[in-house]
Amino acid sequence: MERLTQPVHLTAAKCGDSGLLEMLREAHDLYQVEVVNQGKLYQRYADDFVYSHEFHDAVDARSKNEHQKNYRIIDSLLTNRRDLVEYYFNKIDASDGDLKEMLHLFNTTQPSSNTFVARKRVREASDFNLCSCLDNDDLDNLAHCCNEAQIFREVINASDLLSLLDGRMTMPLHSRNNRLVAFFFDQLSLYNLIIRNWQNVIAHQRCIVSSTGKDTLTQKSLSSALYSIVDLEMSAQEKIIDDAVRPIGQKYQRKRNTDK
Repeated sequence: MERLTQPVHLTAAKCGDSGLLEMLREAHDLYQVEVVNQGKLYQRYADDFVYSHEFHDAVDARSKNEHQKNYRIIDSLLTNRRDLVEYYFNKIDASDGDLKEMLHLFNTTQPSSNTFVARKRVREASDFNLCSCLDNDDLDNLAHCCNEAQIFREVINASDLLSLLDGRMTMPLHSRNNRLVAFFFDQLSLYNLIIRNWQNVIAHQRCIVSSTGKDTLTQKSLSSALYSIVDLEMSAQEKIIDDAVRPIGQKYQRKRNTDK
């Protein structure tokens, strides 16, 4: 009687620049699935990816060394440069050029409190917290901006906005216009006033009801709303938002420069 054997699945070593890029692409795609779409905690995603890529079936020394080198690069990148990972991996269609640019920054820059004001708090903060660095005056000005631009159906104050940013909302706000909601938070992220993974955080907080009234905003709906903002000139409401966020962002940029 012929013995049935299980098929053997061999794992190739990831060697050289092409192997490193292939591993980065796998890391990006898994990030999109697990962190962006499924809400997996960043550290759990990073640990699982690293643990699942340590070994391979190559036996020659060159392949072992090359794979180990690339493996250690990925491990260090995911562990020590979450700022870079979040920025580039949150791009749904990150190109090879984007990944190479991320590697260049990883090789030539140091993570620093001077890079992003809020970044020091990211690892210690809950993934349900936008890690805002805003003071009371900033919050008051931005709440006024939200009301003037009619981003939400509710009239909000500084306390409401702080609860939203800190993940402490007891009742969700209602979007009047999903594009404006996306534009507002994207501007805050652009000026490094909140973390770059804001879409995923808001989706998990379930803190803003869509303008359709059917459900809370998801990462996909926020991404789609942001993608739809393609006009070369800002709308009147977008200009209200930009005029409010820009000086606050510039204030913190000056503070970062002074602290250097």
